Amino acid sequence: MEEKEKKYNEDLDDEDLIPTPPDGGWGWMVTFASLVCNFIVDGIGYAFGVLLPIFAEHFEESKGKVSLVGSLLFGVYLCSGPIASGLVNKFGCRPVTIAGSIIASVGFLLGSFAPNLNILILTYGVLGGLGFGLIYLPSIVTVGFYFEKRRALATGIAMCGSGIGTFVFSPLNDYLLGLYGWRNLLFIQSGIILNGVVCGMLMRPLKVKPRKRSKKNALNKHSKQMSEENRQRTESDPDVYERKIMTDLLSKDPSIREITNGRGSLPEVHFVSTKSNESNSNMKETYQPLIIKEIIPRTTRSRADSQPSVMQHRIDFARPMYKKDIFYSGSIDRIPQFRSQPNVHSYVASITSIPGIDEPERSSLWDKCTCLPKTVTDILKEMLDFSLMLKISFFMLFIGNVFACTGYFIPFSYIVDRAVQMGISSSNAAFLLSIMGITNTIGRVLCGFLADLSFVNPLILNNAMLVLSGVVLFMEPLCTTYAMLVGFSVIYGLCIAAYISLTSPIICDLLGIGKLSNAFGLLILARGVSGIYGPPLAGAVFQATSNYDASFYLGGGMYLLSAVCHMVLHFPCIKKDEQRKELNIVLA
Repeated sequence: MEEKEKKYNEDLDDEDLIPTPPDGGWGWMVTFASLVCNFIVDGIGYAFGVLLPIFAEHFEESKGKVSLVGSLLFGVYLCSGPIASGLVNKFGCRPVTIAGSIIASVGFLLGSFAPNLNILILTYGVLGGLGFGLIYLPSIVTVGFYFEKRRALATGIAMCGSGIGTFVFSPLNDYLLGLYGWRNLLFIQSGIILNGVVCGMLMRPLKVKPRKRSKKNALNKHSKQMSEENRQRTESDPDVYERKIMTDLLSKDPSIREITNGRGSLPEVHFVSTKSNESNSNMKETYQPLIIKEIIPRTTRSRADSQPSVMQHRIDFARPMYKKDIFYSGSIDRIPQFRSQPNVHSYVASITSIPGIDEPERSSLWDKCTCLPKTVTDILKEMLDFSLMLKISFFMLFIGNVFACTGYFIPFSYIVDRAVQMGISSSNAAFLLSIMGITNTIGRVLCGFLADLSFVNPLILNNAMLVLSGVVLFMEPLCTTYAMLVGFSVIYGLCIAAYISLTSPIICDLLGIGKLSNAFGLLILARGVSGIYGPPLAGAVFQATSNYDASFYLGGGMYLLSAVCHMVLHFPCIKKDEQRKELNIVLA
């Protein structure tokens, strides 16, 4: 048995260990399950504005404090993203989604018996938010795991659940409140959330299917290994090799774009931007790969040899969170790594990386958490690596997200109450949230389509929408009729779509696919924290001024500050400084 396992180890290739996304098939059922999860989570969350005046009246508390119930629901589910990611990497999307549905359902059920607002905050806000976080993140990951070429389409379909849910739950909440009251409404919502268990069951994990190799393929593999050994001997003097590369760099004066190829046995690759003339075309930008330095010593062994157990190794490489592009929601045609690979299978293998096997392990505070399995700490170390804040470009992106999310939830929390104060019926006021939800869905589809066009810069599109969102919020106090509020809801729903849907393309353009998980983890943490204090801050402003005008001005100001932070990323000095730092890292 040992000899058979050893022989199997030698024949095992990286591409046999990593599942290839089917780009269809059962993936469409997974996409439907993700859509329903978003329908439940965002639909109930965004429709909280209908409940806010009811809770304020029942508990006789300020609207600022009552808004903490809804803001914690969103804030906790965003802040729990890195934790949910670690759990998904260890246990998979199916059990995490099921557990999240049960936790959120219990939270809402307990909230229906809340004797005071503080208990409601803990049950509906904290416990419900934690459950929603365990539903939301797997719904993103599972689509990225099943799709590559059609990922933009599949993700777009799944994300439509958010707007559709807001469209449905806002008037539904108002209707059920009139029939049963808020306690029975929470009881009903608790039952609706349990549908997430069914969705979780549909999230079937991908299985590794080893491909049969012919004798010809085996000979090719042996030939490649011999070529690799010969190349190592010719590059045995690192000083000569590095001087050669430095000469190329200095002579061409390139702008270096760093990527991580995720293959531990291969050297780190940087793509150099060059321009060349082609017949019947203008200047065309291309990328030439330059080998700069090795991440770890080269080896001709298969990655399976690094593990004592073949089966354990097979499981590790099938884990979703080790894929560098798992959070990417756009078209992979924009990613240089994909364009440099011959097929999807090779691309997936190139962006799958396990710390300690494909890349050196970094020391972190999470290493002290010996009670946690390595598959969890690997993800926590990557997603919560705050050293990324030292990059000026990401720091400005981070601050910009803090400002934007501070104002993001203010209209969702207070537009209904403002409309009721203007004498509009509760049903018509609730429909304003429905309008925001459906136009947000349309906006996400449009932004995704535009961002996939080669001549569209996602950052510029995002900045334009941030400015427009701020201007619209400053104009909201001028809306004195229901028709004007409808117009505000339409424009605001369209504008905020860019802020959410363009996150991963912007990160990849600024930092590269290798930093996507790290940047995404820090950004959802920033959004979660600012989402918690944003609505209560606007509620405090309402308490001080006795009207919502200043609260909407506050939200508009936050969006404009966010736009300023994002616009700084276009400054030539920022780009040159980042390129200088990357060059220093390469030559270190």
